[in-house]
Formats: sequence, structure tokens, C-alpha cells
Amino acid sequence: MDSIQKRHLVIILFIAAIYFGLFIRPNIVASLNQEMVQAFEPDEAAVLPYIFHMIAPAENLNQSLRNFIFYEYYYYGFPYFAMSAIVLLPLQWLGQLGNTPLVMLILRQLVSVLPFLAGLIFLVYLQDGFQTFRSPLLFIFLLSVPAVIQNNFWFHPDGITFLLVVLTIFFLKKDNLNFGRNFLIAAAMCGLATAVKTIGAGFFLAVGLTLILGVIQGKVSKKQLVGMSLVFILIMGLTFFIANPFLLSHWARTAFMNIVHKQSVVLSQGYGVVYVKGILASWPSVRQSYGGFLFLLIAIGVALWGALRGPQRLLHGLILGWFIPISVFFFYFVHYKFQYWLPAALPLFSSLVVLIPEKRSLGTIRGKSQIFQIVVLLIVSIQFALFLKSDIQGYSQRVHRADNNPNILFYDKAVSVLASVQDIHLNIYHDYRLYVPKTPNRESKTTFDLLDYSYIQNSKFDVLLLMEQRIQDYLNPNMSGINPKLFSLNQQFYKDANNGNITGYHLIYRDDHGLIFVSNDLYQKYYQ
Repeated sequence: MDSIQKRHLVIILFIAAIYFGLFIRPNIVASLNQEMVQAFEPDEAAVLPYIFHMIAPAENLNQSLRNFIFYEYYYYGFPYFAMSAIVLLPLQWLGQLGNTPLVMLILRQLVSVLPFLAGLIFLVYLQDGFQTFRSPLLFIFLLSVPAVIQNNFWFHPDGITFLLVVLTIFFLKKDNLNFGRNFLIAAAMCGLATAVKTIGAGFFLAVGLTLILGVIQGKVSKKQLVGMSLVFILIMGLTFFIANPFLLSHWARTAFMNIVHKQSVVLSQGYGVVYVKGILASWPSVRQSYGGFLFLLIAIGVALWGALRGPQRLLHGLILGWFIPISVFFFYFVHYKFQYWLPAALPLFSSLVVLIPEKRSLGTIRGKSQIFQIVVLLIVSIQFALFLKSDIQGYSQRVHRADNNPNILFYDKAVSVLASVQDIHLNIYHDYRLYVPKTPNRESKTTFDLLDYSYIQNSKFDVLLLMEQRIQDYLNPNMSGINPKLFSLNQQFYKDANNGNITGYHLIYRDDHGLIFVSNDLYQKYYQ
């Protein structure tokens, strides 16, 4: 790097450090205990026991390695769990794993925010090489995308996945159709991305593009094209297996395949109920997290121009070769969630750097093309301002999310309503979004599956804490179940709950947020 590149890199790292620090406050609040973490974000709480088990003290080294490798929650790959466990090792040694706010802060900052910042820095380098003032501007713009802010508020594998996707593009670009060491490293990065979140298969078009261009430019023959394709797939596959060492076990492989099958059904159809797919159904969330239609159209148009006529045609071709298939998959083959599109949208948005003049002054405006460039840049600037407004609102809401939170307030009401039975042991069911901390004489349980009478009766709950919104959601006449029979049983339960007459239970409290039922035995003894 020359002095100019180093200066721009220092500026970017300084911005990144400030950005990293800004997330400390929102990422430590509202995490008093694991139950509060679950109430706000069930996905975060679900993995914590498995990570703790990975680094739990064991009788010997062999058992420690088994605990670490066979973590038994194979919804996400080993690299994500390994990194999460490793960053928590110091807390394990200090006996601080019970300090939930500190645990969540470290996980959110080091497993979500830090990899995302690294991925964005590589993305900026790909587009501008830190050669001009455009690099810091592009970095700031990408940091402002609301989906980035939102993703950095939680502990999830998407930061690692994004970094690995960017590294795959980075090494494909660096290889420059030479099909050498960097091409093989790209295959390994793609394998790692697949190991974390089975996303690497979306690179088939981008890799195919590089091979076809290699043939067109005479760098490889058609026979070599087939060979290099097989080499890429082989390295990708080997990396996938090496990165997931639990696959060495027959039992773990079986569990993994069962989970993959289950997840494919859930993602393609829905969680118990059928979710509508497609860009129109997803558009409100897309607009909120990634910007308006005109902005997205500009980003796609700029990437297309870059691939056809720009100074970095290979880079923009790779970005589009990745963006198109992965976007089609996430919008039309699974039900959309904001974090799914991050690895596709941000490389696309990075192409907008070509709109910024390399010199700080435009000088004399000449020609329609320059006027058009200024108008488009103005639209992007307006979108940037809208992003910042949304970011400030989202940041403030996150910092204060526990203040007067209805889930927490409902727990306080439940404590008051159940005061008559506070001294006896209670088996409590609660909807998973409700806050129910561990307390003496209380055993609480929840489920993410469709709720019905068989679950309630088999578990013999003394108290039911139900959310009003969940009842109304499942009674929505426009909603249909994946399994009509099970969904019918679920709706019958919620119809009874809505009418206040669950068989075997008595409604003792209801407000706009939730309902409290106690068993008939408890009602007759303590509430009549």
C-alpha cells in the first residue's frame, strides 16, 4: 500500500472502532438473564446452552474435545459455534458465564459486529482499493443500511456468513481468471460459508461466469473448464467437511441430515403455518431494511453498467452472478427474513461507489451523462439521509427496549395475580415471547411448535400464560396450516383460549397483552 491507501485505511479503521463502540450500550441492555434474552430474541437464547456445554469443565481432554465438537445443535455450522465458544472461554475461566449481560455483549460484538465490519472493509477494498476518498464514504454508506444496524443488534451467524461471502468474491476477483491459488482459496471460503449456513451453493453462477470468461479469453480450454469446475467443487466439499468435524460421527451425521431436512421444510413452507413468499409479500420489510424501489433499481442498474462497461467488469459480474441466484432463492423459495438478503444486497450496494467522482470537485458540468450521474447521486444521498433517520430511531428503540416493555410488565402483573399461590410449586406454560424468569417454586416451559390440548394436558401445567397477539395471529382466517389436521387442533385450542374456556382451566386475568389461566384445582382452592 502507498501512503494514500494507508491513510484511507486508517480513517476506515477509526470509523469502524467508533461504530464498534457505539453498539456496546444497546448490546448489553435488556439481557438481565436468559429468559429476558429469549423474550426479546428466541434465536439468541436457543443456542446459549449448547455453547456453554461446549466449554464446560470435563473429566479429561478427550471429553472436552467431544463436548466441543459434538455440540448437538446442528442448525448452524461448527465454525459459528466454535467461534462463539472460544470468545466465551475467558468468561468460563473467570466463572462469569452466569453474567448474562456480559455474555450477550461479547457474543453480539465479537461474533456479529466484528466480522461484519471486516467484511465491509474487504468489500470497500474490492471497489476502490482505498485509493481515493470514496473508500471512507462507501464504508460509511454501507454501515448506514438499516439491515446492517439491525443485524448488529443480535447474536447470529449472519456476520460470519457475510464475511465469508465477501472473501469468496474477493479471492475470485484477485485470481483474475488465472485459476491459480486464489481460485482455490475462493473455493475454500465458499465451503466455509456453506459450512456455517449452507449458503455457498449460491455461487454456482459467479464461479461458472469466471470459468466461461476464462474459456472466452483463452486462459483455459473447455476440457480444463470441466477440470477446474470439479476442483472447485472438491475443495468446497472438503472444506465443508473439515469445518464441520462432527460429521465424522455416524450419529451426528444422521442428526445433521434430519435437521437439514427439517429446516428445508420449515424455510420453504413456514413454521407450522404457511408463509407467503415472493417479492411482493416481502416488499414492506425490504423497503424498511434496504431502501426504496428507486434506490434498489439504481443499485442494480449501476452494477449492470459496471459489469458491461465499467473499469472493474469482472468484479461487478461476480457480484451480479452471486446476487441474482441468491436473491431469487431467498424471495421465492423460502420465506424472507431481513438477514437472509444481507450477503447479496451489500455487495450490490457497494457498486454505487462508481457514482462518486474520483476527484472531490466535479468541475464544469458537461453533457447529459454527467447531469444524469449527479441526479442519481442525489437520489442515493437522499436514501442515505433516510437510512440515517431510520438508524437513529432503531438505535434509540434498542437502547430503551426494556423500558415499559409489555412482555416484562405482563410478568409483573402475573406475579401479582398469582400471589395467592406464590408459596406452592407451580408448573407454568408461557408463550415464548413472554418474560418468565426462573424463581423458586416455579418450573416454566414453552414451545415453538403449534400449541394444542395434547401438549397442555400431557405436561399437566398448573398455569398458562398466553399472549393475546399470538391468539389473534393463529385465529386469522387468512392463515392456513402446513398440516391441516394439526393446525385445526391448534386453532381449536386458541378459540377456546380466546373465549376464556380452555378445558381444565379457568381464566383469572386478561388484558390487551395476555391471558392467565389456572387449573381448575387451583382455582377452586385459591380463587373461589
